[in-house]
Amino acid sequence: MPDPFAVLRERLLRAGVRPRTVSRYVSELREHLDDLTFELEAEGFPTEEARQRAYSRLGSIDTLAIPMISDRRFHSWAARMPCAVFVLAPIVGYGLTVALLTLALVSVVSPGATPGWFGMAGRAAGHFSSLVLPLAAAWLLAFMALRQRSRPLWPLLGIVLTIAVSAMTRLQIQTPDAARAGEIGVALAAPSATQLAALLLAAFAPLLLFRKSNLAQS
Repeated sequence: MPDPFAVLRERLLRAGVRPRTVSRYVSELREHLDDLTFELEAEGFPTEEARQRAYSRLGSIDTLAIPMISDRRFHSWAARMPCAVFVLAPIVGYGLTVALLTLALVSVVSPGATPGWFGMAGRAAGHFSSLVLPLAAAWLLAFMALRQRSRPLWPLLGIVLTIAVSAMTRLQIQTPDAARAGEIGVALAAPSATQLAALLLAAFAPLLLFRKSNLAQS
């Protein structure tokens, strides 16, 4: 017999209830079921019958699920505002992170004084902003969507757009030398087809994982 609480958990998650709230609710129901079973066993019922009667007293899956599903206070932000969570938030977060990286680089230099390690730090920041950061965002969005059983449209759109924005963003760092002054800046340019393809290919793993999970749970 399938675990009714596992069925209830999936139904609540797919309806948009927060994963933390679902876990707490199911845990409380299990404890209540154990208490009811213990009371019925004390009344003389065999263990299996006591368990079945305890399930009946708790109510059906519909009875247990509907109050949680109908109350929007229990729903996650991803269910209430999927565009904001899966599309706007990662793009804004990416932009803020690149801005902070730029400010950090600016803060360690001054006219006529550039640390010897600045060139290496600048290259590392460039690779981080163009490769590591968008892939980390893609995996995070996929993880959130899987955990919350979100519909695939918004997470996939967020992943693709975040990667596209990162491919268009250039963290430009020019170290000073005898012939020219140094420069730090951020610019937008047409995305490199190679970089865009590489990022989408690297992000394919969480996309595939997301698709397989949804197919298995549907």
